[in-house]
Amino acid sequence: MTENRNDNNGPLLIIGGALIALGMWFGARELDLIPHALVRAWELVRRADNAIALVLIGVVVILLATRGARINMPAKGTRLYRSRSDKWVSGVLGGLATYFRIDTTLLRLGYLALAFLVDFGTALIAYLVLSVVVPLEPEVSAGFQPPSPPVG
Repeated sequence: MTENRNDNNGPLLIIGGALIALGMWFGARELDLIPHALVRAWELVRRADNAIALVLIGVVVILLATRGARINMPAKGTRLYRSRSDKWVSGVLGGLATYFRIDTTLLRLGYLALAFLVDFGTALIAYLVLSVVVPLEPEVSAGFQPPSPPVG
């Protein structure tokens, strides 16, 4: 019972940690505590964000083509879950990769390209909302049969 409660607190801990980190970043930036070289590097990345996004999208397209992979629509009745095993943070992208039967690495690259294309803050908020809204994948012992991993 306590294990399940801890699984549900994971996204909230991520949101709290992200808010603390953002607050510290903005506070340090306003107080001029961040070295000028780091601020300048960040400004250069932000100026080139569309170019970086296009490069990442190109990499994803090439990898999709060379692996023969494609995005598949999920079967009717398939539920979206956050992955327990294929995760870096809260399992959102691993769950989406399983749901659409696509390679997780390609989905992560696509998400990174989207973050550069739209805005890092928007991409982060979308991820955090999905971390809270999308349920965690049921444990295998509870009779859940996870879908087969993507081929390729």
